[in-house]
Amino acid sequence: MKSKLLILLVALTFIISCSKESDQENFQKNDSEDVLASREEPPLENTFCTQVDLIAGQNYDSGNIEVAIDGENLLITYTMEGNWVLNVSHLYVGDCAERPANRPGNPIIGHFPFASTHPQGTTSYTYSIPIATLPNCVCIAAHAEVNGPTGSETAWADGLPYGGNSWAMYFEFCLDQCGS
Repeated sequence: MKSKLLILLVALTFIISCSKESDQENFQKNDSEDVLASREEPPLENTFCTQVDLIAGQNYDSGNIEVAIDGENLLITYTMEGNWVLNVSHLYVGDCAERPANRPGNPIIGHFPFASTHPQGTTSYTYSIPIATLPNCVCIAAHAEVNGPTGSETAWADGLPYGGNSWAMYFEFCLDQCGS
């Protein structure tokens, strides 16, 4: 009886260890030194070049992602609307072929180069990225953890399917769209 129990325990351990990557791995946070620069509020003199909806829970328009150029920097701003607030943001801006993903194609947001946990009640947050570090055309994957009328939700900037079996999205942007 003990040997059967031991064999069952070993088999169960083997099966569990061979399962897919844990979701926790996909949601690891980056160190703060990974963020080049950021600020709570965007400068008022900038107007955005493009804007896409920030979709929460696959169905709710919780705000916008706005893209602007300020001198030598690309600004990506999360702007919440209505009763939505921003808790955590993760951002990838770069070569489309280098978007962080696991083998099935799902995003690994813990590998996105920009991430921030925001104070309670945050409704706007801007990442500033030196243009010199970017190709002319980039993919932007903007992920967020938000709270709103429906409770806590995951949110993505509206766009093309990221891949894999998630509803994650990204959009493409070329620097010359801003006319700078």
